[in-house]
Amino acid sequence: MFDYHIHSQYSVDGKMTMDEACKQAIALGLDEIVFTDHIDVDWPDHTFHLDMDNIEKYINEIEAMQQKYNGILSIKKGMELGLQPSLLDEFDKILDTFPIDFVIASVHVVDGMDPYLKNYYLDKTKEESYVRYYEEILMLIKAFDNFDVIGHLDYVKRYSPLEWEEEEHLYGLDIIEEIFKILIEREKGIEVNTSGYRHISDAPMPNIEIIKKFAQLGGEIITIGSDAHSTDGLAFSFDRAIDELKEAGITQLTKFNQRKPEMVSI
Repeated sequence: MFDYHIHSQYSVDGKMTMDEACKQAIALGLDEIVFTDHIDVDWPDHTFHLDMDNIEKYINEIEAMQQKYNGILSIKKGMELGLQPSLLDEFDKILDTFPIDFVIASVHVVDGMDPYLKNYYLDKTKEESYVRYYEEILMLIKAFDNFDVIGHLDYVKRYSPLEWEEEEHLYGLDIIEEIFKILIEREKGIEVNTSGYRHISDAPMPNIEIIKKFAQLGGEIITIGSDAHSTDGLAFSFDRAIDELKEAGITQLTKFNQRKPEMVSI
């Protein structure tokens, strides 16, 4: 098994070194991991910025881990891009400069606000908070396609201060379907982010029903990632996620090498 969403100390909220992550992955019996540290330029409190020099150090350390664990653990180079309309050209420059295996496109900021900081939800109903978030994703992927999968599609679920509702994953379904059609047309995918099992919803991000909808529309590229920021998060609830995917009729997951997908049966 492989974990395609991992954050090391190169993310401001990362709590493990790359070496610690590799050792834990080996202890768990993982075959492959991808470091996908945050490239969140111009985040609201300005703490997430990684300049080109720091990104070079990041890539160099991944290469050092590849050498150290060669033949024991496959380690890939990845990034999680925090998409914002003003940053798309900068992200193209970063990806043209550095050799990367896998790119997650995530939206952490909408209208200058990160849903993590709660002010995003002011003056919005629960449904409005979802719909506005999906509208932003749709706008961004129409303008930018230099990525491989969309990360944690329903990110707003994780941090909403509003009471969770059992059917809220269906909010904005028409926009979700439009997002999926663009992803499928451009041969992009979505991730199964298992950090959602820590939420009161007790479901991955996005919900299995939404992942199933992606597959029904013809989507094939699906990765799995824990979104781990510490060693105890690696491969979190992967067995459960695999079981639920199989029940939903999903028979393959995807790995990447130099941005090229490889299907793996589950």
